[in-house]
Amino acid sequence: MVQGRNGPQIVTLSGADEPYRVIVERMTDGALTVSTEGVILYVNRRLSEMTGEEAGALIGKQFASLFAGAVPEDINSWTQPADGGVRYEANLARGAAASLPVSVWAGPVALGDRPAALVTISDLSVQRRADEIAVAERFARSILEQATDAILVLDPSGRITHASWAAEQLVQTSPIGRQFSDAFPLVTADPTQAGALERYSAPMLDSLLATRPFHGLEVRLRGRESDDSNARTFLLSAGPLLDQAKQVVGSIVTLTDISARKRAEEQQTMLVAELNHRVKNILAIVQSIATQTVRNTGSLDGFKETFGGRLRALSVAHDVLTKTRWGGVEVTQLLKEIMSPYRERVSIEGPPLVMSSQSIVPLSMVLHELMTNAAKYGALSSSGHILLTWQKSEAPATVQMVWQEEGGPRVAGGTRRGFGTKLIERVMSYDLEGSAGLDFQPSGLVCTLSFPIAGPRFSLQDPPASTAALG
Repeated sequence: MVQGRNGPQIVTLSGADEPYRVIVERMTDGALTVSTEGVILYVNRRLSEMTGEEAGALIGKQFASLFAGAVPEDINSWTQPADGGVRYEANLARGAAASLPVSVWAGPVALGDRPAALVTISDLSVQRRADEIAVAERFARSILEQATDAILVLDPSGRITHASWAAEQLVQTSPIGRQFSDAFPLVTADPTQAGALERYSAPMLDSLLATRPFHGLEVRLRGRESDDSNARTFLLSAGPLLDQAKQVVGSIVTLTDISARKRAEEQQTMLVAELNHRVKNILAIVQSIATQTVRNTGSLDGFKETFGGRLRALSVAHDVLTKTRWGGVEVTQLLKEIMSPYRERVSIEGPPLVMSSQSIVPLSMVLHELMTNAAKYGALSSSGHILLTWQKSEAPATVQMVWQEEGGPRVAGGTRRGFGTKLIERVMSYDLEGSAGLDFQPSGLVCTLSFPIAGPRFSLQDPPASTAALG
C-alpha cells in the first residue's frame, strides 16, 4: 500500500505478499478488504482491537454489521476507480451499547482478477475528545471573561491558575501564579464570624480552600480601603475541583460583591429602629393628650371634640412629614395644612423657615391650640382674621413668631387661661426649648412664640418672603 495522487493504493508485486501483510498488520488504523457483495475478506489486528472481536469472527460478516447506524449501501461503487476514494464518518459498533466515532475511507483494490474494496477506519474519539475539551475551555474562558463576580481557579497548593476579568480588576493586576492568600488578603466582615479566617496562616488557608467548601462567608480585602464605612464586602465561596476520577485537583473560589446589599440592609435596620422610635413617641404623645384632655374636659362630648381635634393636628403633622420623607419642612407648608379650614382669613409674613422633623409635631400642636381658641372665642369665631409673622434674631439665634388676632369679639383681659393655654406654654418650654407669651388685648389675642434655631431643630434661609394669604 502506497500513498498515490488520489489516496492510498495497493500495489501487488511478485513475492511481496508477506511484506504487504506486515505493513497492514502494523497500521495504527483499522484496515480490511470487502468484496463487491459487502462481505469482509480480511481485517488487520487494529480493527480487531477497535471492535473487540477476533479477526476470525469478523471475516465473512457483512461490512454494514460493523457499524451502529446506517452506512453507504453502494459498496460496488467503491471497487470502481475514483478520485480520492470515498470518505465519510460513522459509529463503529463495540458490543451491545457502546460505539466508537470513526472516519471511514474506501477505495478500489485488485485481489488477483477479482475487484474488491480496501477500507481504512480511523478512530476519531481522541480528536472528538480534544474538540470537546477545546469547546469546554472556550466556554469556561468566556464565563471568566464575562462574569461580574471574581472567579479564581486554584491548584492544590493554593496557587492561582485562572482568574476572571473581575478578579483582576479587584486587585488591579493579574493574580495568576500567585498564592491566593497573598493576592487576596482577606479579613472577616461579620463580627459574629470573627476569627473564621484569621486563625489560619496563609499556607493553611490556601490548603483549606482546596479541600473544604466555604459558602457565604462575609469578607473584606485587607488594606484596600482606608475608610471602613466605604469598604467593599464580599461573599467568599469555595469548593474542591475534581477530575474524572473524583480526585481533588484544585479548587474554585468566588468573591461576590455584596456591598450594595449590605448598605441596603443597614439602612433598613436603621429605618426599622427609627420607625419603632417614632411609633413609641406618637403613642406617648397620644397618651399625654388623652390624659390631659380627660382631666380638663367636663363632658364626654367635650372630650370627643377636643381630643379628636388634637389627634387631627397630630395627623396633619405626620402627613406633612411623610410627604418630605421625614426631612426638613418649610413652615408655610405646615401652616397651609393646619389652617386649611380658615386659609382665606389667615395671612403670613416671614422668611422661608425650614424646620426639622423633631420640631414639626410640637409646633403643630401649639398652632392647633391657637386656632381652636380663635375658632371658639376669638377672631375666627366671627368675621375677624389672623396675621402670623416670624422674624430672625441673631444674638441669640432665635425665631420669634407672633400670632395676632384682629376683628373678633372684644376680649376681657386675663380670661380663658384653660388647658389649651397651659398646653401651649408646656410644649414651647419642654419640646421646643422656648417660651410662649399670651397677651389678651381688647382687639384680640397676641401670642408671641420664641424658640432657638441653633442645633438640629431649625434652620433659617434667606431671602425673606412677602406677605401672603394662605389660600
